[in-house]
Amino acid sequence: MNYFTPELLALGLTNDDSTLNEQERLWDEAGARFVAYLDTVRPKMPPGLRKFDADFYLHDALIQGMGQQGRAFVIVVQLDTSPRSLLTLEYDLVEEPIIHRDVLPLALRGQGTSVDWQYDEIEMIGGDPPTWRHSILCSNGWEVRLHFRDLTVREMLALIPASTSTSGSVPSLAPSS
Repeated sequence: MNYFTPELLALGLTNDDSTLNEQERLWDEAGARFVAYLDTVRPKMPPGLRKFDADFYLHDALIQGMGQQGRAFVIVVQLDTSPRSLLTLEYDLVEEPIIHRDVLPLALRGQGTSVDWQYDEIEMIGGDPPTWRHSILCSNGWEVRLHFRDLTVREMLALIPASTSTSGSVPSLAPSS
Protein backbone atom coordinates (compact mmCIF):
# COMPACT_ATOMS: atom_id res chain seq x y z
CA MET A 1 0.00 0.00 0.00
CA ASN A 2 1.41 3.37 -0.99
CA TYR A 3 -1.06 5.73 0.71
CA PHE A 4 -2.97 3.89 3.47
CA THR A 5 0.02 2.14 4.97
CA PRO A 6 0.01 -0.24 7.94
CA GLU A 7 2.32 2.23 9.71
CA LEU A 8 -0.28 4.98 9.32
CA LEU A 9 -2.97 2.67 10.70
CA ALA A 10 -0.74 1.72 13.63
CA LEU A 11 -0.52 5.36 14.72
CA GLY A 12 -4.09 4.92 15.94
CA LEU A 13 -2.99 2.40 18.59
CA THR A 14 -2.80 5.04 21.28
CA ASN A 15 -4.93 7.05 23.64
CA ASP A 16 -2.79 10.15 23.11
CA ASP A 17 -4.97 12.86 21.56
CA SER A 18 -2.10 14.64 19.80
CA THR A 19 -0.98 11.40 18.13
CA LEU A 20 -4.56 10.61 17.10
CA ASN A 21 -4.96 14.12 15.68
CA GLU A 22 -1.71 13.69 13.74
CA GLN A 23 -2.89 10.34 12.40
CA GLU A 24 -6.15 11.92 11.25
CA ARG A 25 -4.24 14.75 9.53
CA LEU A 26 -1.89 12.29 7.80
CA TRP A 27 -4.84 10.06 6.84
CA ASP A 28 -6.65 13.02 5.25
CA GLU A 29 -3.49 13.99 3.35
CA ALA A 30 -2.99 10.41 2.12
CA GLY A 31 -6.62 10.30 0.98
CA ALA A 32 -6.28 13.57 -0.91
CA ARG A 33 -3.06 12.38 -2.62
CA PHE A 34 -4.71 9.08 -3.59
CA VAL A 35 -7.80 10.79 -5.04
CA ALA A 36 -5.55 13.19 -6.99
CA TYR A 37 -3.62 10.20 -8.36
CA LEU A 38 -6.82 8.37 -9.32
CA ASP A 39 -8.04 11.46 -11.15
CA THR A 40 -4.95 11.28 -13.38
CA VAL A 41 -5.40 7.59 -14.30
CA ARG A 42 -9.21 7.24 -14.50
CA PRO A 43 -9.34 8.15 -18.22
CA LYS A 44 -7.10 5.13 -18.94
CA MET A 45 -9.06 2.63 -16.82
CA PRO A 46 -10.63 -0.33 -18.65
CA PRO A 47 -14.45 -0.61 -18.43
CA GLY A 48 -14.69 -3.04 -15.50
CA LEU A 49 -12.23 -1.14 -13.35
CA ARG A 50 -14.00 2.12 -14.21
CA LYS A 51 -17.32 0.61 -13.03
CA PHE A 52 -15.74 -0.70 -9.82
CA ASP A 53 -14.15 2.69 -9.10
CA ALA A 54 -17.32 4.67 -9.82
CA ASP A 55 -19.98 2.45 -8.24
CA PHE A 56 -18.59 0.70 -5.18
CA TYR A 57 -17.05 1.50 -1.81
CA LEU A 58 -16.03 -1.73 -0.10
CA HIS A 59 -14.72 -0.56 3.28
CA ASP A 60 -16.06 -3.00 5.91
CA ALA A 61 -17.60 -5.33 3.30
CA LEU A 62 -17.48 -8.95 4.47
CA ILE A 63 -15.18 -11.07 2.31
CA GLN A 64 -17.12 -14.28 1.67
CA GLY A 65 -14.34 -15.94 -0.31
CA MET A 66 -11.35 -15.67 -2.65
CA GLY A 67 -10.12 -18.13 -5.21
CA GLN A 68 -8.15 -18.59 -8.38
CA GLN A 69 -8.47 -20.74 -11.48
CA GLY A 70 -5.89 -20.08 -14.14
CA ARG A 71 -5.77 -16.36 -14.94
CA ALA A 72 -9.07 -15.68 -13.15
CA PHE A 73 -8.99 -14.50 -9.53
CA VAL A 74 -12.38 -14.11 -7.85
CA ILE A 75 -13.36 -12.27 -4.69
CA VAL A 76 -16.91 -12.46 -3.33
CA VAL A 77 -17.95 -9.84 -0.79
CA GLN A 78 -21.18 -8.90 0.94
CA LEU A 79 -21.55 -5.14 1.00
CA ASP A 80 -21.86 -3.40 4.36
CA THR A 81 -24.52 -0.98 3.11
CA SER A 82 -28.21 -1.72 2.52
CA PRO A 83 -29.43 -3.90 0.86
CA ARG A 84 -26.17 -5.79 1.66
CA SER A 85 -25.98 -7.29 -1.80
CA LEU A 86 -23.28 -9.72 -2.92
CA LEU A 87 -20.55 -8.47 -5.19
CA THR A 88 -18.35 -10.73 -7.31
CA LEU A 89 -15.07 -9.34 -8.62
CA GLU A 90 -13.33 -11.44 -11.27
CA TYR A 91 -9.84 -10.24 -12.21
CA ASP A 92 -8.07 -11.15 -15.46
CA LEU A 93 -4.59 -11.62 -13.99
CA VAL A 94 -1.30 -10.69 -15.62
CA GLU A 95 0.72 -12.58 -13.00
CA GLU A 96 0.20 -14.67 -9.90
CA PRO A 97 -1.38 -12.90 -6.93
CA ILE A 98 0.86 -11.88 -4.06
CA ILE A 99 -0.43 -12.25 -0.52
CA HIS A 100 1.58 -10.62 2.25
CA ARG A 101 0.44 -12.05 5.57
CA ASP A 102 0.84 -10.27 8.87
CA VAL A 103 1.19 -6.73 7.49
CA LEU A 104 -0.92 -5.37 10.35
CA PRO A 105 0.12 -5.42 14.00
CA LEU A 106 -1.81 -8.00 16.05
CA ALA A 107 -3.75 -5.22 17.81
CA LEU A 108 -5.22 -4.09 14.46
CA ARG A 109 -6.20 -7.54 13.16
CA GLY A 110 -9.77 -8.72 13.37
CA GLN A 111 -10.57 -11.61 15.65
CA GLY A 112 -12.59 -14.66 14.64
CA THR A 113 -13.22 -16.27 11.30
CA SER A 114 -14.84 -13.40 9.39
CA VAL A 115 -12.61 -11.16 7.28
CA ASP A 116 -13.54 -7.62 6.25
CA TRP A 117 -12.29 -5.51 3.37
CA GLN A 118 -10.46 -2.64 5.05
CA TYR A 119 -8.72 -0.41 2.50
CA ASP A 120 -7.64 -0.73 -1.09
CA GLU A 121 -5.54 1.11 -3.63
CA ILE A 122 -5.51 0.96 -7.40
CA GLU A 123 -2.31 1.66 -9.31
CA MET A 124 -1.66 1.95 -13.05
CA ILE A 125 1.40 -0.10 -14.02
CA GLY A 126 1.92 1.21 -17.55
CA GLY A 127 2.25 -0.37 -20.96
CA ASP A 128 0.03 -0.12 -24.00
CA PRO A 129 -2.63 -0.82 -22.96
CA PRO A 130 -1.77 -0.28 -19.30
CA THR A 131 -2.20 -2.96 -16.67
CA TRP A 132 -3.29 -2.37 -13.10
CA ARG A 133 -2.49 -3.38 -9.55
CA HIS A 134 -5.14 -3.65 -6.86
CA SER A 135 -3.78 -3.80 -3.31
CA ILE A 136 -6.40 -4.85 -0.76
CA LEU A 137 -5.86 -4.71 3.00
CA CYS A 138 -7.96 -7.29 4.85
CA SER A 139 -8.94 -7.24 8.52
CA ASN A 140 -7.03 -10.50 9.15
CA GLY A 141 -3.77 -8.64 8.46
CA TRP A 142 -3.34 -9.78 4.86
CA GLU A 143 -2.49 -7.52 1.95
CA VAL A 144 -3.62 -9.07 -1.34
CA ARG A 145 -1.94 -7.68 -4.48
CA LEU A 146 -3.47 -8.42 -7.86
CA HIS A 147 -1.80 -7.41 -11.15
CA PHE A 148 -4.53 -7.51 -13.80
CA ARG A 149 -5.78 -6.31 -17.19
CA ASP A 150 -9.42 -5.69 -16.24
CA LEU A 151 -12.06 -7.05 -13.94
CA THR A 152 -15.69 -8.05 -14.23
CA VAL A 153 -18.01 -6.77 -11.51
CA ARG A 154 -21.34 -8.47 -10.78
CA GLU A 155 -23.79 -7.31 -8.12
CA MET A 156 -26.65 -9.53 -7.00
CA LEU A 157 -29.27 -9.67 -4.29
CA ALA A 158 -28.11 -11.97 -1.52
CA LEU A 159 -30.53 -14.72 -0.52
CA ILE A 160 -28.07 -16.46 1.85
CA PRO A 161 -26.96 -14.61 3.87
CA ALA A 162 -30.13 -12.60 3.36
CA SER A 163 -30.01 -9.05 2.08
CA THR A 164 -31.90 -6.40 3.96
CA SER A 165 -35.01 -5.31 2.15
CA THR A 166 -37.45 -2.51 2.84
CA SER A 167 -40.37 -4.70 1.78
CA GLY A 168 -39.36 -7.62 3.98
CA SER A 169 -40.10 -10.10 1.19
CA VAL A 170 -37.75 -12.32 -0.75
CA PRO A 171 -37.84 -11.67 -4.49
CA SER A 172 -39.14 -14.42 -6.72
CA LEU A 173 -36.50 -16.47 -8.50
CA ALA A 174 -39.01 -17.62 -11.13
CA PRO A 175 -38.68 -16.08 -14.59
CA SER A 176 -41.09 -13.26 -15.19
CA SER A 177 -43.65 -13.63 -17.96
